[in-house]
Amino acid sequence: MSVGFLVLLGLLMALVAIAFHRHKDPAPVLRRVIEQGAQLVPRMICALIAAGFIAAVLPAEAISRHMGPDAGLLALPVAAAAGLLVPAGPVISFAIAAVFAKAGASTAALMTFITSWSLFGSHRILIYELPLLGPSFFRLRVLSVLVVPFLAGGFAMLVGLLSDFGTAAPMAAP
Repeated sequence: MSVGFLVLLGLLMALVAIAFHRHKDPAPVLRRVIEQGAQLVPRMICALIAAGFIAAVLPAEAISRHMGPDAGLLALPVAAAAGLLVPAGPVISFAIAAVFAKAGASTAALMTFITSWSLFGSHRILIYELPLLGPSFFRLRVLSVLVVPFLAGGFAMLVGLLSDFGTAAPMAAP
């Protein structure tokens, strides 16, 4: 079990204990759990299957060549572009990052990829940002944070020169 899962489990147990201590009716909570589960579980199953196909399709040699430690600073714009082009939520994006890690991508490239995806997800830009906030706001936002993925990757590269703190270690398949 991961530390994150244990923390979430502990938080859930604390919230349940508080609810029982306050004598709250569990019916609305259970109804919400069922509603959320009905929406999220099918999506996660599809996303994980898609991530598995992506892992099989992506050429590990090309990833290692363009995003590996030997690519140096050139790995950062490649990773930033990849982060921009991934039109998916966190389940697929982090699965792709794990595929990149297994294929030999550097930690700096992974940091740039995740930061770029977080800031510039194409699906969010096209579906929400441009239609709802307009091109003027979009231009200002992009210009104000354009260097952030490169700074994150550069900082990861610098830290990697000093230590192996933060090295990506994807879990092996069972």
